[in-house]
Amino acid sequence: MTLNEVLKFVDEIVFDKTGKHLDSLQKAILRATWQGEKYSKVAQEYHCTKFHVGNVASNLWQLISKELKEKIYKSNFRAAMERYQVSNISSVFNFGRQSNYVKGNINLCPDNTNSPQETKQKLPTTQTTNENNTLLPKLDLRDAPDIRKIFYDRSTELTTLKTWILKHRCRLITVSGISGIGKSTIIRHLIPEIESNFDHIIWRTLRTSSPLNETLKNLIETISNVTEINLPNNTDAQLSMLIEKIRNIRCLIILDDVQQILSGGQLISNYKSGYENYSNLFKIIGELPHNSCFILNSWEPPLEIFNFIDDDSPVRLFQLTGLTEKVAREMLKNRGLLDDEKWQDLINLYQSNPLYLKLIGETIKKLFGRSVAQYLSYQPLFLSDELTNILQLHFHRLSELEKQLLSQLSEGEKSVSISQLLEKSQLSSPELFQTLLSLERRSLIDKIIEENQTLFIVKPVFRHYIKNYISPE
Repeated sequence: MTLNEVLKFVDEIVFDKTGKHLDSLQKAILRATWQGEKYSKVAQEYHCTKFHVGNVASNLWQLISKELKEKIYKSNFRAAMERYQVSNISSVFNFGRQSNYVKGNINLCPDNTNSPQETKQKLPTTQTTNENNTLLPKLDLRDAPDIRKIFYDRSTELTTLKTWILKHRCRLITVSGISGIGKSTIIRHLIPEIESNFDHIIWRTLRTSSPLNETLKNLIETISNVTEINLPNNTDAQLSMLIEKIRNIRCLIILDDVQQILSGGQLISNYKSGYENYSNLFKIIGELPHNSCFILNSWEPPLEIFNFIDDDSPVRLFQLTGLTEKVAREMLKNRGLLDDEKWQDLINLYQSNPLYLKLIGETIKKLFGRSVAQYLSYQPLFLSDELTNILQLHFHRLSELEKQLLSQLSEGEKSVSISQLLEKSQLSSPELFQTLLSLERRSLIDKIIEENQTLFIVKPVFRHYIKNYISPE
């Protein structure tokens, strides 16, 4: 009898007697028991006490004992299941042959003799075991980027996200930052490090601006592992159904390109017309208790995030910044660039953004013979078409107030205070404060504290773009 078959069988027992499927901790206990591992290992993995794991296990053994009509403990669980396989499961599962076994109203085995209307089409999810025969989660990463062979060190960021997800049990995390900073890459590399803690891992992109009802339908069907399901048309009812799913099944759900459902031409976090109901999804995921974790990947965070975040909240915002200086220099070295004494100027200009450094590195190799000094000697600095197109996308998302303020901030090279901005701009103080907050949340300006005074300055590459590539009106 395999571990997968045991997990499936016990899941049906628990569902029959409690109305709930096995959660991730119960599955971990069963895996550990099957493999002869100690409860202390499970407790360490799930950041709980050994006493708590023992209590959960004791409840499991009681439920299984009633079904098998013999006393089950950790010490005899595997032997009891193997005996049950010989006496009962062979007639139930009929290993290698098609058969049905109905426990209550639940059909444990597929019946391929059913009519086409009764046969449900499986979604392309995968579930495997590792070398220890431990059940791994069902992965649906159809919208996820490939894992890159070259991954520059983000150990600090990965540790923070892992702690939030596994130790703090965060329900909703937004990873935000300007394009190219590495949001998708770091989330993609996070998955293999935490996947054993989840039953399902799903990556979906909102690049095509899917309406909420389509997104909910897709998530519910993927978690249920069927495409034919009677779903209510009302999005509130669909939200309720999704919450119930992620309470019973521990899921990691990544929603990528969230900025595509947010409106351009306005201050940050306003939804496009017809997408306002996504606000309900994010509020409910953050407010209601459940066993899963949603990660939003976006250039800018939805406004609802700021209503929740604090040190103890299950909702967190992670604004991703550039690579460390050491890692950025390693990147430039690997690209074969010359004049390492000038690398710091290049890193500062592009704020250690890995994509921007990659693009400008290619330009330096093709036009300037790999010489960073030669590239920096020409003023104004040349920005490649690839880079200017990216910066243009960010600029076009801005409101008119943001564009005005950025132009004003870009006039000089030094950071300026709020009082200085109020003197020079025509904005009222509420307008100025709101606009500064919006620009900071878009990762387009930096905030500096000097002598108990808050100063603001535009990101260097964006300041250069505005001064030299945007025509004054």
